[in-house]
Amino acid sequence: MTISRLSAILLVSTAVPAIAMDDAQSTGSTVAIADSDIKETVEVGPSREIVVTAERIKGSVDTDVPPVEVLNEADIASLGASSLTELVAAVAPQANSGRGRGGGMPIILLNGQRVSGFRELRDLPPEAIRQVQIFPEEVALKYGFRPDQRVINFILKDNFASFAAEIEHAQPQDGGFGTNEFETTLTRIGPKTRFNLDVELERSTALTESERDLISSAGSLLARGGNISGLGVNGTISPALSALAGSNVTKAGVPLGISNPSLAQFASTANRLNDGNIGDVRTLLPRTERLEMNGTWSRSLGPQTILSFNANYALRGSESLLGLPGTSFVLPRSSPFSPFGQDVTLSRYFDAPRPLERESETHVFQTGSTFNHALGTWRWTLTGNYARTANDTRTMRNADFTTLRAGVLAGTINPFAADFGANLLFTAPDISNSLNQNMDLRSTLAGTVLKLPAGDVQMTFASGLTRQMLDSETWRSGVTTDISLRRNIMNHSVNAELPLTSRDFGIGSAIGEWAVNGNVGYSDLSDFGKLVEYGAGLRWAPARNLTFQASITGDENAPGIGPLGNPILVTPNVATYDFTRGESLFINLITGGNAALIGEKRRDVILNANWNPDFIKDFALQFSYFKNNSRNTTAAFPLLTPEIEAAFASRVVRDVQGRLVSIDQRPVNFDRETSQRIRWGFNVSGNIGAAAPPRGPFGGPPAAATRGPGMPRAAGGGFGGVARFGAPGGGQPSRWNVALYHSYRIEDEILIRPGVPVLDLLNGSATSSNGGASRHEVELSGGLFHKGFGLRLQGTYKSATTANGTGLAGSNDLRFSDIAAVSAFLFINLDQQARVIKAVPLLKGSRIAFRIENILNDIVDVRDQNGNVPLGYQPGYIDPRGRVFELSFRKRF
Repeated sequence: MTISRLSAILLVSTAVPAIAMDDAQSTGSTVAIADSDIKETVEVGPSREIVVTAERIKGSVDTDVPPVEVLNEADIASLGASSLTELVAAVAPQANSGRGRGGGMPIILLNGQRVSGFRELRDLPPEAIRQVQIFPEEVALKYGFRPDQRVINFILKDNFASFAAEIEHAQPQDGGFGTNEFETTLTRIGPKTRFNLDVELERSTALTESERDLISSAGSLLARGGNISGLGVNGTISPALSALAGSNVTKAGVPLGISNPSLAQFASTANRLNDGNIGDVRTLLPRTERLEMNGTWSRSLGPQTILSFNANYALRGSESLLGLPGTSFVLPRSSPFSPFGQDVTLSRYFDAPRPLERESETHVFQTGSTFNHALGTWRWTLTGNYARTANDTRTMRNADFTTLRAGVLAGTINPFAADFGANLLFTAPDISNSLNQNMDLRSTLAGTVLKLPAGDVQMTFASGLTRQMLDSETWRSGVTTDISLRRNIMNHSVNAELPLTSRDFGIGSAIGEWAVNGNVGYSDLSDFGKLVEYGAGLRWAPARNLTFQASITGDENAPGIGPLGNPILVTPNVATYDFTRGESLFINLITGGNAALIGEKRRDVILNANWNPDFIKDFALQFSYFKNNSRNTTAAFPLLTPEIEAAFASRVVRDVQGRLVSIDQRPVNFDRETSQRIRWGFNVSGNIGAAAPPRGPFGGPPAAATRGPGMPRAAGGGFGGVARFGAPGGGQPSRWNVALYHSYRIEDEILIRPGVPVLDLLNGSATSSNGGASRHEVELSGGLFHKGFGLRLQGTYKSATTANGTGLAGSNDLRFSDIAAVSAFLFINLDQQARVIKAVPLLKGSRIAFRIENILNDIVDVRDQNGNVPLGYQPGYIDPRGRVFELSFRKRF
């Protein structure tokens, strides 16, 4: 696409005001506060009421929207995290998106400013963080993002330095594999510079099916020793064999260890097959290795100017076992090695030349840069990123049986000999290579355009340019398929927030605070044309501790170039359940890109309420309602229920007996998706023992009864009323905290295309291998921290679901049980164990942690309507890890 002159001008235009304005201290409501310390003002009001006014700490987000939660240093220490990645995971219930669609990382800010990506700070030690603020989705608009993810702001300490090393070992209770990881992190934070370098090395061994005692899929004639099946009338192998056995013989295992078995010896295995289990050469989890290096450098170029660079490199490799080479031969009656007197079929696996394998290697290089510059009441941010991902995959699918098959037909090769197939060679492997590159540049200008009695009118202008490139090559069965996709995207957006009333001015004292916000965006894609996004919101705070929000968002999205053009892979011997026939078997799965995908349109309605009751200390209650509507959604190929097979008949291959052979699982478009959901929950925390001194807004002194000049209009007296853990810095007080959220799905339906039945995921329809959609979901996060000892629990609960069959003979419904996946994390900070440090000074700055993943060892129990577990849904297939124990030791130098 040729980028239009207008789009180029608009991209540059967001920088023009930055050049035109005078460099000054930033005070605008979308600019991070730069005051180095909390400033306090104490006044005596007309009613002799003492009013304490406190300003936000350095790095806070200046906004009238109250945060969902604020954590101080003691709270962060109580989480036991080793990095910001683990810290974000620990606060997942509070930080999860409220749009109702799930997925995606929260938007990450550092000291109230945009960064090029989470890579810039993900490896920082939690000890370097002064405070964490979690904001609702509408704050994302102020930074040029869509309002579909919550915002987390990390506020750094002014001076910090450390070198840390951590070693971890993880192993499941049932054994079979292990994971080892070593990580070192160097961090330096000074008045003007920030430097962070992290190196990780991780290695995991493979887990095979035999190490989980899985039962092999029934019905296959393939076996290491081989099995004979008949080609005669009624499938009879030989009338003479049937006479010896006393019944019609249609299948028989090859007698093991006998090079020329007689008919009488086959009678001993009549209608009994040799074991086809090859679980020792099929992996549930591949062997993996990962080396990753991540570095960030940042420098302050002026009072309100910061430049940062980040670079990341990762090498990932994996090896999977896909079973053994196998095939079927016709053994003619004329063969001198056949005792049957008529043609039969011999089916068997071969250990030579070696098991089928898939090897994959991925190289990822990413770099990013951020330039933040504050001018007057405006902040200009320029971010740039480049990512390069190169993947090479090699799959061995089978051996070359041409010579062997010809020799069996000619009678020159003994198919029962011990060395039968010893000289087999593999057919040429399937090879796929892909190179995915992304470059983007984004300019954002945010600030105050007008001051009204009710507050500041804030606007954000953003423009961006993205270049996406995907090159892939697939070689399979002598055929080469090349795909080369290019996409250029130019996008622009404008966001605005308008305060209507203020509690401290005019009618606002009676009706509370009202504010509206809106956003509109435009994107021009070289391969998809023009896309539009829009949104509007209303916020009402009738009291300082009660806030209501309503918003509507809509957007148009094009499928990514990955789903369009990823290389096609065929994976053999994948365990699958066939709803139509009610059986489990091994089939070929086809994955990759689908060039026929079309664009998606989405519209969401969101209602939120947040309440911080005065009569319960450190307690916050949240309630949300979501209604999501989508058209032409891009989705992974769903679970092959009879409904799905009827809608995508061309994606399914069956043999002449109707047995499933392969499924093409490349992405598809659904005509329409609709869902409604309610999510509510609470955060509560407290001290263990003596209560800590009261905290005011942003970790400052106690909140005032009335708001002084420049103070935020927030629930509970500034942000002081929001649920937080712990007391102000200066130690690690004993604390407890709990976050509990419940989601209730009202509606979840999919229309695949007009003319076919609607899929009701709450009442028997399913699109994933986990069944339909759970009506109830619960998220839990909580823990205790006392004198250096910490215990945390984190988990989710999902209610039972179903997946209905056809209702015809042979078909089965499946019932998926509920599941409670809970993990426990115990740790001890040795710094707080004076006797230990005195005895072993080397342990100063150390932490020992013990984690139990899936402490209940709860795995979804899948049963058919007869109460049986389908072979493809054995617990080892659903969750091969089970309960996992992890021990780690971390030391800061």
